[in-house]
Amino acid sequence: MEKIKSKLSFFKKLSLVQQLIVVLCFVGLLLVAVLMPIVDYNVTSIVDKQMYERLTISQYSIIYNNIMPYKQEKEVYHIIYDTSNNSFVQSNIGSVQVVYDLYSYLFKDDLAKIVNTDQEVLKNKGEYDESTYYYMITKINNTSKYLISLVDSEYSVSLITSLRNQIIYIQYGFFIIFALVMILWVLTLINPLKKIKNYIDNIKDRKDSDLIMNREDEIGIVSKALVEMKEDLDKQESIKEEMIHNISHDLKTPIALIQTYAQSIKDDVYPYGDKDSSIDIILENADRLEHKVKSFLYLNRLDYLQGEDNEIGSFAIQDLIEKIVLQMDFMKPDLHLETELEDVQFDGDEEHWRVAIENIIENASRYAKSVIKITLKEDYLEIYNDGENIDETTLPYLFDPYVKGVKGQFGLGLSIVSKISSMFQYSVTAKNHDVGVSFIFQKKK
Repeated sequence: MEKIKSKLSFFKKLSLVQQLIVVLCFVGLLLVAVLMPIVDYNVTSIVDKQMYERLTISQYSIIYNNIMPYKQEKEVYHIIYDTSNNSFVQSNIGSVQVVYDLYSYLFKDDLAKIVNTDQEVLKNKGEYDESTYYYMITKINNTSKYLISLVDSEYSVSLITSLRNQIIYIQYGFFIIFALVMILWVLTLINPLKKIKNYIDNIKDRKDSDLIMNREDEIGIVSKALVEMKEDLDKQESIKEEMIHNISHDLKTPIALIQTYAQSIKDDVYPYGDKDSSIDIILENADRLEHKVKSFLYLNRLDYLQGEDNEIGSFAIQDLIEKIVLQMDFMKPDLHLETELEDVQFDGDEEHWRVAIENIIENASRYAKSVIKITLKEDYLEIYNDGENIDETTLPYLFDPYVKGVKGQFGLGLSIVSKISSMFQYSVTAKNHDVGVSFIFQKKK
């Protein structure tokens, strides 16, 4: 087993053309080792049949016309044996001794067999004088005589050789054509594979590159997937660069304020009149900075979790919403929170859903005039507020990172909501009404 694995490992290190050449050599050896004996057997059977047919035709003129040929193109020997006097009465073999030698060494047993069993015809072949002879013993109609016809195998050997050579030429001609076709086919695979490799290398080196592959087979499918992957990577790279730019910009302001105010206090200068008011501004900006960093880290954590193959459970989301509403009633007493909740299960992790729902409700509380209404049904959650409509130009990009509404804070909250819902196979959309806005979660189909 280890030897087989070692050979397969070596085989995989070869190029496609080299692998094909190895396979073709193996097939060629297989043809010689397996197919040639089969060809020889079948050719021999065909030739044997032809030889006996020739003997049959040769015997016809003797049996029905009583003509003993002296010599033929391919010499066939004939001997007539008479059982009444137990002797050979006629032949076209010049030597009587040869006739008896052939009888003794070749067809003695078969002649006795056909005479004793009263068979009409008996065919066989044997060795005499280092040559193979085909012979056929036939009873002459209504007589006590038997005709023994023999032919040397020299004719059959030449016929077998001729047929075998023709079959070999046909086989290897076909094999050569097949090998050429296979090599050309592999070459047509290598060229697009090289293009794909160069394209991947360019992606790795961050170089601009195009991959045009007019194919509908698996290579074409892979090429299309690679192009789509590059487009997606470019899009993600653009988003990443934009996020880094926005993050550095958002962090820059509170850090600068903290540094400036801290330096002022150190110099006994209080920008807001007294020490406590100035320190409060520092703390406020520190809180903003902490919130931004936490949001950014949480967003990155969601990206990591989306790449993991985690088992998704389910939980009673009604209980979670009721807890959040209870907290909001305490924190926002001026808002009226209405609920219409069914006892249903949502797929996912309760803590992640808490973050998503709290972000939507917190967002709604900044825009709502007086009412927030939460509706929960099977695979459906809607959070409505009676605030102003979202700008139609902003609506398609609302869940992208750093897209802020009029009263938006950091531009990451709705992006976090979108990633959480997508992670658990839900979609989230924003919808403008005549009065107010709804955020709707629905199970993907």
